[in-house]
Amino acid sequence: MLDASFRAERLKTMRMRLSSAYKGVNALLMLKGAKDFRSGQEFDHTVFFGEKVDIHHIFPKKWCETNGIQPSVYDSIINKAPLSFRTNRIIGGEAPSHYLAGLERGKGNAPVIAAETMDGYLSSHLINPNMLRSDEFEAFMADRQRQLVSLIEEATGKSIPVDDVVSDDILRGDLDAEFEAEFGPDDDESISDGEEARLTLSTS
Repeated sequence: MLDASFRAERLKTMRMRLSSAYKGVNALLMLKGAKDFRSGQEFDHTVFFGEKVDIHHIFPKKWCETNGIQPSVYDSIINKAPLSFRTNRIIGGEAPSHYLAGLERGKGNAPVIAAETMDGYLSSHLINPNMLRSDEFEAFMADRQRQLVSLIEEATGKSIPVDDVVSDDILRGDLDAEFEAEFGPDDDESISDGEEARLTLSTS
C-alpha cells in the first residue's frame, strides 16, 4: 500500500490507477471522511446507497488544456478526488471558481449549498477552498501535495521530506521520462473517470 520509502515527489507523477500507492492515497481520503461536492455524503455512504463514483479532475481537464497545462501534470493524483457520477457531470470542464459557484446556486436541480458548507466539503478532500475559488493552480498543487504527504505520514508514522513548491519541470511535465525510467511506463490515460474509480476502489 504506502511504505516508509514513499517519496513526496512521487505524488506529482502518480497516475497509475492499479498501483497500491494510488489506491492507498484514495483509501486514506475516504477513511478521513471525504465528502461529495454536491450531496455532502461521505464516500462509504455514497457507495453503499448505489451512487456511481468517478475520479474527478479538481482542475478539470478542459480548463487545464486551455491554460497550457500538460496531461502529465493535471492527471496527477494531486489534482484528483472521488466524486459521484452525477456531481462530476454537473461540474463539467469549467474553472473551479465557476463550477463551485454553480454548485452553490443549485446547478442541475441540486439544492443550494452555503459557501461555508462547500468549504467543508472541499477541506474533507484536503483541498484549500480559497486557492480553488481563485483558480490558483500552482499554489493548489503545492498545497495539496503537502497535505497529502501529511496524510501519508500520519498513516505510516514516517516523516516524508517535501519541496516547498511545485517545480517548473513538474509543471512542464519534464519529469515523465525520469519517472518512467524508475517506475516503468504509466497506464492508458484514455480511461474514463468511472472506470478509473472502479479500478481505484477495487482490491489490489
